[in-house]
Amino acid sequence: MGNVMGKKALQAVACYDDLLEKLDLKVDTPVIFNLSDGRKKQIEKSVYGHNPFPGLLKLVLLSLRKKAVKRLYEDEKVLQTGPAAAILALDSVLVQEIGNIRNNIKEPQPVMCDVDLAGLQVVRLYMSAYKGNKDFIKARCDSAVRVDNALNGSFYKYKTKDGRKFSAHVYYESQKKIMMETLGITKEPGKFVLSSLPFDKITTAKAVRQWNAQELEEKTFENGACGCMLRTRQEWEESEVGKAVCDMPLFRLTKERADLKKKLGKYDKSRGPLSGIKVLDLTHIIAGPACTRLLAEAGADVLMVRRGKYVEQEQAMLELDGWAGKRSIQLDFNNPKQLEKAKKLVKEADIVVCSYQVGALDKFGLSEKDIHKLNPNVIYGSLRCFSDTVWNERPGWAPCAEDITGLSVRNGSLKKPVNLNGVPLDYIPGMILCAGILKALKLQLTEGGSYTVTGSLTRGGYWLHECTDLWEKLDGRVTFDTTRSSIVHNSKLSLWNDTFTKVSDTAVGDVYFTTPATNIGKEDNTYRSENMYFNDGKIGFRKKS
Repeated sequence: MGNVMGKKALQAVACYDDLLEKLDLKVDTPVIFNLSDGRKKQIEKSVYGHNPFPGLLKLVLLSLRKKAVKRLYEDEKVLQTGPAAAILALDSVLVQEIGNIRNNIKEPQPVMCDVDLAGLQVVRLYMSAYKGNKDFIKARCDSAVRVDNALNGSFYKYKTKDGRKFSAHVYYESQKKIMMETLGITKEPGKFVLSSLPFDKITTAKAVRQWNAQELEEKTFENGACGCMLRTRQEWEESEVGKAVCDMPLFRLTKERADLKKKLGKYDKSRGPLSGIKVLDLTHIIAGPACTRLLAEAGADVLMVRRGKYVEQEQAMLELDGWAGKRSIQLDFNNPKQLEKAKKLVKEADIVVCSYQVGALDKFGLSEKDIHKLNPNVIYGSLRCFSDTVWNERPGWAPCAEDITGLSVRNGSLKKPVNLNGVPLDYIPGMILCAGILKALKLQLTEGGSYTVTGSLTRGGYWLHECTDLWEKLDGRVTFDTTRSSIVHNSKLSLWNDTFTKVSDTAVGDVYFTTPATNIGKEDNTYRSENMYFNDGKIGFRKKS
């Protein structure tokens, strides 16, 4: 297994074993990591397909796709493909075990995980495509133009007065305005976009050089935006917030109260093991929706709460792939009747997932404590950027989590930091939170109780440090326990024959999502693709047929 993907399969095995140990999980389901001789050509060819952008933006997206796929097939200084495969496999293991409990199945089937497609899951942002809705094409193009501005810290990092690097992470126009005001940039925020990028970078560089890095970081957070001084790993570990994050488990699972065991009944095999489970989705952008999308793919009834229709979302560029499998209800919490509707939905839900800034929903009576009071039997999932103690209420985004935890420096250098491939600190923490929610659901079925599951972008990021440390320590010598995991070549699943899964008649027309990397058993789980539709304007959860 001297080639790159062979190494990444070994890394997946090592990371999977590490997950089971870290989370103290005993599972009966074996995982089979698949390597396909033809997958690289298949994925490389797919970057040219289903590119919906017009003109120059088409070339920009193609360039991003080609770069992402090229890096997928290169060695990684910081592991991300192996960890992604491991956590996706664990999610599917837990999904199957929940299904087995519900249907009283004694013999588990192996979980199949394609390593190449698992690596592709963290660049879904670039691969998801659509056609057929001109309004959405325009909305997504407008979103791309706005988000790729001189304050996009994924691409642009600026030197400060004290010689450090600072990156801003402001993906909503409201936060961009705050960041510009903090820096003293007087240009109208609506004109600070992709087309003016060369001039805006010069302006921003001059403004950032007026500040020492940590002072600018503190002022940015104080004003309500997000930006950070790039740190080495050691600097992160020695900081107050870094210590708090490193002290967290991968997810914190808290039992809120002990009640009777949950009774769900048998699941609908045409929908998947989570069918009939109601999930109220209070998430946005990528990480939170990535978690609830995985629940939806496994059959859960996911209802996403938004203020407007899918086509009207400000960050349509960043959000598309997180909509898969979900119904959407439009509610304005400032409207008393609509807020009351939201609280009614909380009472109906089995699971509530929130990824908004801590405290953002408190004034509406929808804090973590409020939700447990409204629904004493609920599983509440919370995803934040930093720890659940220090910096608990500060806003944060995945690229910030890379820059502040030392991952960007480890992937490059202090002088020339390099962000990871795609946005792994959105997707991987979302996958980790999903595992926490599934573990809580399994406990509900076997022991009873209600739970809070807390995840963190920076804690998920620190796991990549830990995975990389583990691989360096092992030096390629991975020990196999075949009752837990193994590696095969060229497993035949028609599910994996196309990089894209087409979903017709969604709220924005026909959509192409990246094909799931995992499968339960050796026959295609057709429900996975059938569950990927999404639609707008629904009044609540599905009615039982």
